[in-house]
Amino acid sequence: MSPFPVDFSKFWKDGRYFAQVPTFNSLQEKTPSDGSLVGDVVAVTTDLLGGSYKLGAVASPFKPHDGLEVYDALTQILPVLSSQSDFFWKRVGRSLASQLSTAKYPIRSQTSHLVFWWARLGGIMGATSIAGRVGDQSECTSDGSNLEYSWAIPRDTDPTEDSNRRIRFTIDPFHPEFGHRIAGGAVLDYLYSDEGSLGLIKKEPGSKDWKDILEKWLFPDIASTEELVEGTTYMIAFDMEPSGEITLKSYYIPPHPPLPGLAPKNEVATYRVTDNMEPFKKLVKQLHPSLEAPFKMFADYIAGPGKDSGMMWFMIACDITKLEKNRLKLYLLSQRTTLKDMIYDMTLGGQITGPRVDDAMKNFSKFFTHLFPYAKSDDTGLIRENYIPEADEEGRVGRGGLRMMYYYEFFVGETVPYPKIYFFMDHFSKNDLQTVKSTELFFKDIGKPGHDGWLTEALAHANQHRPLEKRNGLHTMVSFGTKPTGWEITNYYSAEVYAAERDVPIV
Repeated sequence: MSPFPVDFSKFWKDGRYFAQVPTFNSLQEKTPSDGSLVGDVVAVTTDLLGGSYKLGAVASPFKPHDGLEVYDALTQILPVLSSQSDFFWKRVGRSLASQLSTAKYPIRSQTSHLVFWWARLGGIMGATSIAGRVGDQSECTSDGSNLEYSWAIPRDTDPTEDSNRRIRFTIDPFHPEFGHRIAGGAVLDYLYSDEGSLGLIKKEPGSKDWKDILEKWLFPDIASTEELVEGTTYMIAFDMEPSGEITLKSYYIPPHPPLPGLAPKNEVATYRVTDNMEPFKKLVKQLHPSLEAPFKMFADYIAGPGKDSGMMWFMIACDITKLEKNRLKLYLLSQRTTLKDMIYDMTLGGQITGPRVDDAMKNFSKFFTHLFPYAKSDDTGLIRENYIPEADEEGRVGRGGLRMMYYYEFFVGETVPYPKIYFFMDHFSKNDLQTVKSTELFFKDIGKPGHDGWLTEALAHANQHRPLEKRNGLHTMVSFGTKPTGWEITNYYSAEVYAAERDVPIV
C-alpha cells in the first residue's frame, strides 16, 4: 500500500491545478485568425480549450515585455487557476516561453506548448515553497527544483534559423497540496489519455507498450500504476516539437535496498546503485530480441573489463513511441573523472569502434578540453568546484555527491549500445557564465554558425533572476552522446524555482 495514497480520479478533476477541458479541437496546421500574432495566439488557445474557459482580452496597444509576445498575450487571456498555478506559470512558464522564442519555434507551437504547460503541468510541480516538501528532495537538480530543462543543440544549424534547437524538460512530480512525490506512471497515463493530452501528446500504436512492460517488470507487486513505490523517484520528460506535438519519456530510479534486518516495503526487480546486470536480462528479452546482443556486450563489460570503473546502475528509461523508434536507456554512475577513463568506458573498453566512433571521440576530447582547460593530459582528474551536500538542512536527501553519469541506450535493430556521458556542472564549474562560454567556444571551434554570445544571450534571457557569473547551479549537466546518426551535445538547466534571487527585485 502506498504511504501517500492519492485519489487520482479526483486529483485530475481539481480545477485549481488542472484546467478542466472536456472537449478540445486538435491543433490545426493553420488555425483561423486575423493574421496577427495576438490573433494566432487567441485562435490556438481557443481551439485547445474548446470553449471551457472565457478568455480575457489583450491590452491595446499590445506592449510585450522582453520580446515575449506569446507569453505576455497568454498571461493576459488565460485565467488564473490558483495561486499555486500562478506561481509556477511565472517562475517556469516565462523561462520556457523564452526558450521556445529564442529557439524560434513557430508562434502556434509556442502557444500550444505554453497552453499545455498552463493546463496540465503546474499541478504536478508541488508546493510553492520548498519547505512544503514531504520526504526526500527532488533528484532532478541539486537545488530542490523538480524541473530540469534541456537544449539539444545541433552542430550545424544557425541560431537565427527557425527551430534551431530542441527544447525539452523533465519533471519529478510532487503533490501541490501535501508535498509528497506522486507516482509517475499514473501521471504519464493521464497525460497520454484523451482528456489529459489536449490532443498534443504524440500517440502511435503500441507507443506505451515499453513503459507498461518496464513498470510491471520493475514493480511486480503493485496493483496499478497509481501506487507509489516508496523510495522511488519517477520522472517524466517532455520533448517539445516545433510541430506542436509533445513526445513523452518515462524514467524510474528504484529504492535503495532495505537496511539489514528490515523487510522491503515493495517487491522490486532491482535496487538502485548496483553492478548486477542479471535482473535486466528478463526485461530486455521482453522488450525486443534484437536488444539482447548489445545488452550482453554491455553487461559483460560491466562484469569484466569495466569492473574497475566502479560503474553502478541507478536509473532506467524508455520513450513513449512506437517499437521501431524506441530506446531502452540504462543510466550508471562512476567516480572516475579522467578523459582516458571516460573514453574507455564509453567505448566499452574499445569494443565499440568504427569511423563514426572515432569522429565522436575526437570531438568529445575537444569538447572536454573546452570545458576543463586545466586538464592538460588525458589522465588529469576533474576538480570539484562546489560541494553539494547529500541532504538539506531538514535532512531531506537530494541529488548530492555525484561525479559522472553515463547512459547506454539500446535501439531496436542496432548491434551495439550507444553511450552518452554527463558532466555534473553544478559540481565542476566555477559559474554558469564559464560553462555556457565553454560550450559556445566549442561550437565556434567546430564551425557551427552563430554570432559571438548567441548561447549566453539565450540562457541569460531565460533566467533573468540572476547574473550567470554570480555562481553555478543553472547548468545541472552538459552531455556528449553518440547516436546512429553521429554525436550530439545537450545542455541541462535547473529551473531554480526556489532560488533566493527570485525574491529580490531585479534592478
